[in-house]
Amino acid sequence: MVACSSRIKLSVGQISWREVGDARLPTVIFLHGSWHDRTQWQEAIAILSSSFHCLAIDLLGYGNSTAIETPTAISIEVDALHEFLTALKLHSVYLVGHSLGAWVALSYTLKFPDRVLGVVAISPEGSALPTWQQYGRSTIWLLSQPWLFTLWLRSLQILTSLGDGDVFLAKSQAYWHFFTKFPTTCKLLFERSTGEIKLELITDRLAQIRSPLLVLNNENAALHTSESGEFSTRVVGKSKDKSIERLNYAFSSTATSYLTQEITAFVDRIQAQIDREEVELW
Repeated sequence: MVACSSRIKLSVGQISWREVGDARLPTVIFLHGSWHDRTQWQEAIAILSSSFHCLAIDLLGYGNSTAIETPTAISIEVDALHEFLTALKLHSVYLVGHSLGAWVALSYTLKFPDRVLGVVAISPEGSALPTWQQYGRSTIWLLSQPWLFTLWLRSLQILTSLGDGDVFLAKSQAYWHFFTKFPTTCKLLFERSTGEIKLELITDRLAQIRSPLLVLNNENAALHTSESGEFSTRVVGKSKDKSIERLNYAFSSTATSYLTQEITAFVDRIQAQIDREEVELW
């Protein structure tokens, strides 16, 4: 059984990934969320490795994956993923994505439909304009005004240079280190105009997805009944929408157990249909 961490050089940079499981088994690609790297999936792929060939990758500009230039569009992440899968000769895969990773996964499926057997989208972003409340009310204005975010980030940089003698400065340092740890997220979500982001939204194109799709949402999320509901009504017939209790950005053991069960059932069902050479999956 394969269990290794590897890197590969691409035209746009270098992609790093963790691989576990037998390569003869169905291949499942795991794409992390906005404020994570591939380690988000560490526990999940360990559980799933007995049933599937699992690859958890660092998206371009995250973790140990390095970009020649910070990605300025979801399409760049999509093309990097395609180049990665092509280089590894992985032509038929399942995609599992959380948050930003789900946005990339769905966008990839729309662009390369023949390469994807099925998609699991967990609390997907990219389904509506950037008013994502999970980032907190204080950041909504940053999303709508990229220049304000840049100014704010620079002010934090200045404040952190003054030391950490009080609570305000310590908090400023924490914010600065957090945002600078994820420059690609900042670029994709905070430093682009609403118009630029709108061009890459997937909601109006969901009906074009022909691969089976499972949408898993946090039932406690503020947008579950609005954005998620709209998302679910626009997907094609071969899709399902479920809620996850107490799902947050750092998957708990309970959430991971639930996710792995759902992923296993989803992939097994599709593989059974493929084995019977049936077209309709639901």
